Amino acid sequence: MKRLGIFILFLIFFFVSQAFSLKLDQQTLGLQKLAQWNINYASYLIDVGKYLEALDAYNTAYEVTPFRETKLKVLLYKANLLATFLDAEEEALKIYDLIISQYPEGEEIALYKKGLLLFDMERYKSCIDVLKEYLKKYPEGRFKFQVEVLIKEAQKIVPPPVPGLKILKKPPIVRVLLNRKSKSVTLVSKGFIVNGKPIHSNTLNLSYSDIPSKCLIKAEMPIKVIIGRYKKTVRGDILLKQKKGRLYVINVLDIERYLWGVVPSESYPSWPLETLKAQAVASRTYAYYQVLHRKNWDYDLVDNEGDQAYNGVDRETKKTTKAVNLTRGEVLVEGNRPILAMFTANSGGYTADAGYVFKLNKKYLVARPDPLSLKGKMANWKRRYKAEEVERRLNRIGLPIKGLIDIIPVLRGPSGRIIKVKIVASNFSRVYRARTTIKRALKLPEILFSIKKEGDTYIFEGHGWGHGVGYSQWGSAIMGKKGYNYKQILSFYYSPAKLVKLW
Repeated sequence: MKRLGIFILFLIFFFVSQAFSLKLDQQTLGLQKLAQWNINYASYLIDVGKYLEALDAYNTAYEVTPFRETKLKVLLYKANLLATFLDAEEEALKIYDLIISQYPEGEEIALYKKGLLLFDMERYKSCIDVLKEYLKKYPEGRFKFQVEVLIKEAQKIVPPPVPGLKILKKPPIVRVLLNRKSKSVTLVSKGFIVNGKPIHSNTLNLSYSDIPSKCLIKAEMPIKVIIGRYKKTVRGDILLKQKKGRLYVINVLDIERYLWGVVPSESYPSWPLETLKAQAVASRTYAYYQVLHRKNWDYDLVDNEGDQAYNGVDRETKKTTKAVNLTRGEVLVEGNRPILAMFTANSGGYTADAGYVFKLNKKYLVARPDPLSLKGKMANWKRRYKAEEVERRLNRIGLPIKGLIDIIPVLRGPSGRIIKVKIVASNFSRVYRARTTIKRALKLPEILFSIKKEGDTYIFEGHGWGHGVGYSQWGSAIMGKKGYNYKQILSFYYSPAKLVKLW
């Protein structure tokens, strides 16, 4: 009888431990699924120019993954994003140092990447020291050849004087990706010239198989681009490229004519001229920043809100074109570099600090009281969800919770935005980044909100629309109506960045 009791206790222990193990496995798999989704999504966000959002996705993946291998991978991706697209080389170096000190399995690649980055930063002495350390630790390493070549190149170079801003004789060219999902395109205009040869037709129907790998199309008039239901008339040229079985349709034109189609797409033409001028400078700065950071890409910008809206000739107005022309060549710079001129629809009364929201410190992207934005549209909102709906939507994005109990803010930034929330459930509780979980799952307009629970209903009441970082378009509109000029508007949102005429 005693043995039977022991046996029964053993069975109970076995099944409980198995159930607990299964529960842990489900949680582990769910969290890894969420991490991998964010890694993949970050690649898409980089593709369309949303670098800060990509950084947030990497931060989320790093925090939720239970696997060391994934954490290392995320750190390498994040360092590349910081160095290549966000002018945050020092932050990237810190990540490589973190890998070297805490991830011995990633030390080799981190040493190599660190040396390569120091070379690009023109810090040649430090570059040589790091690469020699690499050869000492990995004499037969997989990057041995590249390291030896870099050391020789670094030893030859005389460090240049402190670089200044380059003044251009004419506006830079931008390459705007219009489409990359189709295998054919129809172009309508007059006086077509295809790869230098005149074509006596006002309509060109081109498919993937009709063209060489690269095809440049010019015309006497703006070109109407038709791809299925997509229709847009643009200035400049059309470049067609064959890539991965699809046609890349790229609009090539100078940045000023590009802005003629951007400013009325991003602002209401009825807004004050000074507001439109401020938008022109912000959009020009953003576009030029992308040009400088995508030299090795097939395009500089996409034609939608991924970068900034660009609706071409049909959206142009005399007033918005005037705003562009009156600010021709004016760009915002900080530290001898064009800034990443982020703008949002409405700041909700307080701009966001990029350091808190995205873990990227930029002097010109900090939290500022912006009360005039509260007088614009999209300033206030409210959403109500039943607990079961919140749980269902969180499950849909990969959070393996069951029995939602509460959602508790645990970290706010200086603007009041909720950076992290604790999601309490019957199966387990955990802290997550708010933007990539609650905001994403419930499609909330912003993370500047309060959370109330009434019975089984969650009430999210918030302010603002967008990411909240940088220039507030509705705040700028109200400032313009109150008599602020465009330089005052830009100084308010982007200080200490300076306005410089670069062409």
